[in-house]
Amino acid sequence: MKKRYSIWSALLGVICIITLFASYAIAPDQPRGIMIILLRGLFFTSILSGILSLILTYLSFQNKEEGFLKKLAPIIILSILLMFALSIIGIIVSIGDLF
Repeated sequence: MKKRYSIWSALLGVICIITLFASYAIAPDQPRGIMIILLRGLFFTSILSGILSLILTYLSFQNKEEGFLKKLAPIIILSILLMFALSIIGIIVSIGDLF
């Protein structure tokens, strides 16, 4: 019996994006105390779930599973990376306006 890795891969990809956005959404300007621990937990949970999601995607391609779910996690991870790249480009452009 073949295991279904694509379902877990997609679920972990969704968890990755939810925890990443939650860590940025609830972060105050100056976090203190328990908020620091919560933000670190959310951030590292998103990183860990993203990595596990990509590993499970690889395993689902190895098992030649059918369906779209095995392609969902890489799309989510790439969209997160694209968002960060565009944010960094925006920061660099706005710094250039200061001079």
